[in-house]
Amino acid sequence: MMSSDLERRIRELYDRVDQLKAERDELRINAQRWVEKRDGIREEIRKIRLTVRNLKRKRNMLNDEVRQLKVLREADKKRRREIFEKIRRLREERKRVSMKKPRRSRSYLEGEIKKIEWKIQTEPLPLDVEKELVNNIRILESQLGVYRRIEELNAEIAELMKKADEIRKEISSYRSRILEKAAESREFHLKMLRKIERIKELEAEAEKSHQRYLEYKKKTRALSLEIKKLLDEIRSIQEMMEKMEKEERRRKEETLKRKLVENALKKIKRGEKISFNEFKILLEKGKI
Repeated sequence: MMSSDLERRIRELYDRVDQLKAERDELRINAQRWVEKRDGIREEIRKIRLTVRNLKRKRNMLNDEVRQLKVLREADKKRRREIFEKIRRLREERKRVSMKKPRRSRSYLEGEIKKIEWKIQTEPLPLDVEKELVNNIRILESQLGVYRRIEELNAEIAELMKKADEIRKEISSYRSRILEKAAESREFHLKMLRKIERIKELEAEAEKSHQRYLEYKKKTRALSLEIKKLLDEIRSIQEMMEKMEKEERRRKEETLKRKLVENALKKIKRGEKISFNEFKILLEKGKI
């Protein structure tokens, strides 16, 4: 192949290399766009995951509050049951005591006791009569004690009923708070689920962007390999041209030396003086 053909081939190869480099640069730009989009999506995913963790933390805190409120509510229910059990026992006792209630009213008994006490205090009485009156007071006091015990039981039952009602209100308050906290917890949970769904969508987008990035990277590598092959071919042709040029220079030098030797030998035959360079060449060629 002639040198001009090789030079033309090199120019063609360089043109192809420039074209491929331009295509590769465009691919790299596109690859960078996709990697930036992928990284942007991943950053968004990272932020959403932080939000999810925060929502989960709040949800768990509310769930803990709900559990604690339920524990307190159950404790109050137990207290209320215990109070009602105590009320039941007191009512049974009141029923038993009521069965011993005298036929005469409390006011009558209290009036009789006052009359007897007044009589003892104001009248001079024989000892046996006074003893009998004191014994009558004891009997009346015993009968009056039934009314007093019923009154004590009624007061205790009323107090316990009041406590039971207060606890009922507390239980109702716990129920309202439990429902409120549970509703807040469900809201946080739903928000968390929506965020998780969004993460899945973004992960799919990020994966798609990553795949597009890999496609462009693959094409870029393929072009780089093709460019390398073309440059290798250019170097190979250049080396070939250098060898040809070197061989051409050597051939010209040999031709020149041959002509110098011929001219020098003709000079010697004619008895003419030769130059130092001509002498040196004749010496190298073994002509003298």
